[in-house]
Amino acid sequence: MHLLGYPQASMKLHDLILLDGGTGTELRERGVEVPCHRTSIWSAQALVEAPDEVVAVHRAFIEAGAEVITACNYAVTPILLEREGMRQRVEELTLLALDLAERAREESGQEVRIAASLPPLDTSYRADLVPEERCLRAECTQLAQLIAPRVDLILCETMSLGREALVTAEVALETGREVWLSWTLQGNRAGILPSGEALEEAFALVAHLPVHAYLVNCCAANLISDAIPRLTQLTDRPVGGYANAADAMPGDFDPLDPEGFDSVPLDPVAYADRVEVWVAAGATLVGGCCHTGPAHLDEVRRRMLG
Repeated sequence: MHLLGYPQASMKLHDLILLDGGTGTELRERGVEVPCHRTSIWSAQALVEAPDEVVAVHRAFIEAGAEVITACNYAVTPILLEREGMRQRVEELTLLALDLAERAREESGQEVRIAASLPPLDTSYRADLVPEERCLRAECTQLAQLIAPRVDLILCETMSLGREALVTAEVALETGREVWLSWTLQGNRAGILPSGEALEEAFALVAHLPVHAYLVNCCAANLISDAIPRLTQLTDRPVGGYANAADAMPGDFDPLDPEGFDSVPLDPVAYADRVEVWVAAGATLVGGCCHTGPAHLDEVRRRMLG
């Protein structure tokens, strides 16, 4: 059954599903060049220079228990590739990222699902850099049409602005694929997107869409601990989170410097402690984002699934 031309969302997932971890930062940990996400092309560089290591990272997350892996296409957008004179390689690198994820799945022998990202088109966390609607819709449509035939689900992730999430989710749903929508939060401010919108305000903009799951990602773990109960009050669809491996600390915070706040790193044990809080609050989709490696995921798997 379809609603408003979109595939109908399932209402509940009863079993915990483990996602993967931070691909870009794990590549960097392994010695791969991963340039700054604010000025260059982040993990897209590895597609060009270290494709075998991308496969190895996917496989490491699968071996640690990931049931869903996300292709390494987060930074493969026209705006970001333009920084390095590579705008014309959007299709080539998107398809390569999907090839590498499929290769990792085949080599692992595991029945994992493959997601691909519909990410921010410009620098992460910068709501002020989200393109105007016509450009946003056109470029998201290009990316969605490339990834949809090859993936099990589309992950609209790290959304920093309510309008950005709305357009991206609409475009993703038009492909007929399962769609998960994930917002990021601002620095050390619980429940607040980089745009300054409350999570509840951003959710209200997309509440009419049959998105299959709602998540929060790429922010401090303790902010996700606060966000999960908010989401469970807003929807009866699956909710979850995948955090950076750190807790945000109180203190002054400059909205123009999205990463300029004090934080405390979380080792695998401490990170799994936070995930246990999310699951107790109703999360059924959990994984990791920046600086979460296979060891973090393995500890979560050990505790959650035995």
